[in-house]
Amino acid sequence: MAAYAALVSLKRIIDDIETHPSPPISLDKQQVKSLTEIVTFLQEFLEGYKSPYEYSDEADPLEIRIMDASHTTEDVIESYIIDTIQLSASTTNDGADEQISCIHFYQDLQNVIEHMDLIKKEVTAITMEKEVHKRNVASDDVGLKSSSTEKKHLMVGFDDVLLQLLDRLTDGNTSRQIIPIVGMGGIGKTTLAKGAFEHKFIKEHFDICVWATISQDYNVVETLREVLTRVGGSSSSMDEKELEVRLHKCLWGRRYLIILDDMWSIDVWDRLKFSFPNCSEGSRIVVTTRMSNLVAHLTDSYSVFKMRFLDEVSSWTLFSKTVFGEQSFPTHL
Repeated sequence: MAAYAALVSLKRIIDDIETHPSPPISLDKQQVKSLTEIVTFLQEFLEGYKSPYEYSDEADPLEIRIMDASHTTEDVIESYIIDTIQLSASTTNDGADEQISCIHFYQDLQNVIEHMDLIKKEVTAITMEKEVHKRNVASDDVGLKSSSTEKKHLMVGFDDVLLQLLDRLTDGNTSRQIIPIVGMGGIGKTTLAKGAFEHKFIKEHFDICVWATISQDYNVVETLREVLTRVGGSSSSMDEKELEVRLHKCLWGRRYLIILDDMWSIDVWDRLKFSFPNCSEGSRIVVTTRMSNLVAHLTDSYSVFKMRFLDEVSSWTLFSKTVFGEQSFPTHL
């Protein structure tokens, strides 16, 4: 794994400098501590990471970012070592150039540390989301990966986007349409899809509404089996191909809405898409994903809903409602 190798290489150069009896440069202790913690964290993450691109010809964007950030950090350190050696060998150097170089190095190293810390935070969010999903799946008696539909989602700051989504779902176009909702983890993709899925008008408009959470550790057969059960079909003792054909027959001639939440790999869609017929009934399939490069495989750019960050007012409102519910914010805080 190239990303893991890059982290090992970066950690080695830090250790070499720190343990060398006469190191060519001196590293700031706080920067070394921060960088070592981040590198160790990312190494541990990659050791147990199952990439959604494992069986794909495409490279994993997350692994590429980790690898690039590691190489950039190593380049910053090595460039400063070379500059320091050259300045020390210069007969005209009075020490001022070395001081300026040291200041620039500190700033450059701080920049790359902050960039790696952002990657660490994103990885933390992915890990937490995965753990929550595992707990939800474990508590589901039927085994359906759709426990997220049972949670209460607060709709704050998405009113206009929700109206646009409702319009797309019911715009009168009779062909089957795929509507991706894309954005980083935790930005509100599932909340938006949930708001539309539970809307009274949507329940009345579609003959069938089914929610299925795909997740990173997906099981296509279980997803097909549960969707089929929810549309009223029998799924006992069927393999993947039989489930696909049976579901296709059950959905044919009916206006359906399928929500495929948290999709990580195009492989899932390639194995599910033939189960959803295009029978000119105005059916819709909503896919939420954080993988922007996956969206191009699903539909054209016009159909994509790209989630934006909340503004300060909406962020504060969401925080207050999450912490204090319907009670007013305590003024003594």
